[in-house]
Amino acid sequence: MLLNILIALYNSAYEDITDNAIDEFMALYSQKCLHFVRAPDENVFIAPFNLIELFCLILPFEWWMDKASYEKLNDYVMSIIYSPVLLMTAWIETRAAHRVMHNRRRGGEDEDTVEEWEESLLELEGTEEWSKWNSECEMTAPDVAASDIALLKDLKKEVAELKKIVLELRSEGGGPSTHNGITEDEGTQS
Repeated sequence: MLLNILIALYNSAYEDITDNAIDEFMALYSQKCLHFVRAPDENVFIAPFNLIELFCLILPFEWWMDKASYEKLNDYVMSIIYSPVLLMTAWIETRAAHRVMHNRRRGGEDEDTVEEWEESLLELEGTEEWSKWNSECEMTAPDVAASDIALLKDLKKEVAELKKIVLELRSEGGGPSTHNGITEDEGTQS
């Protein structure tokens, strides 16, 4: 009973974790991202552009420019530096989004692309190697057409036959035998 309670507790904990998995991941990822971001009043230049910030902005301009002008200069420099990278990223993301939409329209998965091994599989089909491999797979594949109910009926028949054999072997030892209060005649009927 205690084991069942323990299993139920583990199941409950697992369901709680899997239900909140995406939220937990996003919270941890956001926390990690925020850990590396500097104060919000500073302009953040990622490496290696932070060298441009240091040698081309901070050292020559920050000490004598007023704050508003320095912020505006930073914004101009950042837009010049980051615009090619952002345009390239937008182009790649747009291509990926178009591919996903195309796959969804034809009923496939989002990432439904033909891989290299799939192309080689198409080339291999129809060859002698393919027919050998296919025949070996068919020989070793289990029969999934047999239903569970038919298998259970067969198993029940085999158990009844075994029960009958065991009762016959006991009766050869002398007189009617009982097992758990059931005589051999009652055992064969059930």
